[in-house]
Amino acid sequence: MSNVTISDVAKKVGVSESTVSRFLSGFKVRNADVINQAIKDLDYRPNIVARNLKSGKTGLIAVVVPDITNPFFASIVRGAEVAAGDEFMIQLINTGDDLDKESWALRRMVGRVDGMIYVPLQENSSAVDELDNRSLPMVFVDRVIEKNKNLDSVLADNFRGGELAARHLVEHGHSRIAHIGGPISSTPGKARARGFVETLRALKVDLPSQFVVESDFTTLGGYQATMALLALKSRPTALFVANNLMTIGALKALKEKGISVPQEMAIIGFDDHELSDLVDPPLTVISRDAHLQGALAMQTLLEKIRGGNQFPPKQLKVDVNLVVRGSCGSTCRYRNSKTSEFPKTLSASSRSK
Repeated sequence: MSNVTISDVAKKVGVSESTVSRFLSGFKVRNADVINQAIKDLDYRPNIVARNLKSGKTGLIAVVVPDITNPFFASIVRGAEVAAGDEFMIQLINTGDDLDKESWALRRMVGRVDGMIYVPLQENSSAVDELDNRSLPMVFVDRVIEKNKNLDSVLADNFRGGELAARHLVEHGHSRIAHIGGPISSTPGKARARGFVETLRALKVDLPSQFVVESDFTTLGGYQATMALLALKSRPTALFVANNLMTIGALKALKEKGISVPQEMAIIGFDDHELSDLVDPPLTVISRDAHLQGALAMQTLLEKIRGGNQFPPKQLKVDVNLVVRGSCGSTCRYRNSKTSEFPKTLSASSRSK
């Protein structure tokens, strides 16, 4: 182990020990490049245990997600990990869509981590009630808890995603469009369904109640919901599916029933996947940058940790984009949402939360 101390680094550079300490803690200081080079030249290795005891910090940040098998949540974690840099390590907590496990995990975080990036299972969850009084810095991602909406959050523009999907399918001439949504108790499930339903209403497209199926964001849930829609006497000709796993389930059901895409059933999924353009036909999706959501959440959390929660809460929103491939056919005039100009049928007030 290196015997070089922080004092040796400070002497070599000609700065105070506190300046080197601030540099090591991630703050911007003068002569940062010189300090960094001196650390390398002297092979200085900080005593992390001693630093943590002195500062009261653990060097750990928890990232709590409901389902790590979902590629979206894996991307959130990766984005957060990159943004954390070398100062913090990620402690991943996978709750497995289990409310009891989620509550147990959150209680154990107090005193063990310096902050938490949190994807809650439900909006009405009381899991964070005990944490509010213990000042654990926290940032919500993808979903928020209703009574904690004043806390920091990084969401996607879910309403806009539902709007883009509905408009795209209507532009293809569809009037029998169904939606397989996530739980209405969740932020994305509620907002994507609302964007879809309100847009069809504004475009004067009838939406039978049986064409809106609430599911659970899983592959099995998407499969079962699609089977239910296919069993209807008068079934839809187009589907908007609210996440990537349910879209996989929907495609499986369509294949089993011999329903051709897009000739007999057009389909749009929410969230892109690296395999989306490899399936036949390639899948049209509502895409958002999950890595960016994770990175923004980490940057916001680090501000809170370093600034002692002195910054006002942020409610950040990541844009969504319609990626047009082959699963809706090729007759639509609009190729993607960045260049499309749709009629403005929804008022600003109707899109507010």
